[in-house]
Amino acid sequence: MRGGLDGGGVGLKHVAVAALACAGLSLALPVCAQQADELIWPRIVARMRLVDDDNAETRRWARDYARHPDAVRQLLARAEPYLWHIVEAVERRDMPAEIVLLPAIESGFDPAARSQQHASGLWQFVPWTGREMGLHSTRDYDGRRDPVASTRAALGHLSDLHERFGDWHLALAAYNTGAARLAGLMRKQPQAADFWALKLPREPHEHVRRLMGLALLVEQPQKYGLRLPPIANRPANELVALRKPIDLDAAARKAQVREAVVRAYNPGLHNLGNTTGKKYVVLPAADAERLRRVLAAGEFPPQPIPQVLVHVVQPGESLWRIARRYAVSVETIVRWNRIADRAVIRPGRRLEVPIRV
Repeated sequence: MRGGLDGGGVGLKHVAVAALACAGLSLALPVCAQQADELIWPRIVARMRLVDDDNAETRRWARDYARHPDAVRQLLARAEPYLWHIVEAVERRDMPAEIVLLPAIESGFDPAARSQQHASGLWQFVPWTGREMGLHSTRDYDGRRDPVASTRAALGHLSDLHERFGDWHLALAAYNTGAARLAGLMRKQPQAADFWALKLPREPHEHVRRLMGLALLVEQPQKYGLRLPPIANRPANELVALRKPIDLDAAARKAQVREAVVRAYNPGLHNLGNTTGKKYVVLPAADAERLRRVLAAGEFPPQPIPQVLVHVVQPGESLWRIARRYAVSVETIVRWNRIADRAVIRPGRRLEVPIRV
C-alpha cells in the first residue's frame, strides 16, 4: 500500500477511520463508543498492499464512488454479516486486504445476487467454476450462495490465479474474465509491462480499477468526504456444526429461531427440511446457542426428498390454483422454482411441483 493519510502512519489511519465512521451516527453509539482498534476498517487498511493513491485511474474511480456517499455507505454496511469472516480468511492466506472488498464489486455484498450469465452469490461463481472449486448445487442447497463456503472457494481460486500470473492485479482481472482469456490477451500484447498497460475489454478493464477505487475510499475516507459504516472487529454471527443432515425447520422452531433469520443467514440453503450438503448453520450468537442446545437434546431427521411433478401452466391459471390442485403451498412452488415475481407466470411455463409421497 502506498500513500496514506497525508503522510501519516498506520496509527493515524486507525484513528481517522474510526472517527469518520462514528461522525453523526446517533443510532450506532454502542459501536462508536469503542476504541478505534475495535472497528474492522483499521484492520483492513493496515493490510492493504495493492491500492496506490498516485494512480490517476484509481483516484478517478474513488471520486466517482464518492459522488454517491450514501450508496457507498449502504453498500459497505451490507457487508457486516460476512466481513469479519472474510477478513479472517484473507489474513490466514496472507492475501492483500483489498480482496476483502471484492464482493462489493461482484455482488454488492448480496449473497442472493444473480447475473445474466448465471453467476450467483457473494463472489459470483458461474456454475462450472463453482463445481470446479467444490461448490456443488442441488435443489436443496447451492454452495455458491453460501457465504462461508463460497468465500473459501473464491480465495482458493484467487490464490491459484495469483500463482499462475504472479501478480494480484492480473489475478483479479482473470477472476473476472477467465484465466484462458486473459492469457490470450497477454500473448497478443507482449509489450505491456504490467496490468495497467494491458488493453482489456471494458468489463475486466473496469473491474480491477473499481476495486482499487473503492479500496482507496476505505483507506482515505476523510479525503473523499465518506463516513464508513461502524462495523465492529468481531464476528456478527456464529457457526453451528451439523454432524449429519437434519430437519432445520423443525429444529429452529423448537429453538425459537425465526425462519426469516435462518434463511437470511443461510441463503444457500433452499430447503430447510433437509440440510444435506451443508455442514453448518450460520446464526446470530443468541440464536446459535439455543439451536445448539436443541440439537444436543434431540434428533431431527431430515424430511424425505419429495417426488417432483412437472406442471405446464395453462391460460388463466394462477399459482394459488396450481398449489391448491397439488395440495402444496404457493410459497413451496415459488421457492422450488426460484420464481422472482410470483405475479407473472406465463402460459406454457413448466413448473416443478414437489409433493410428499
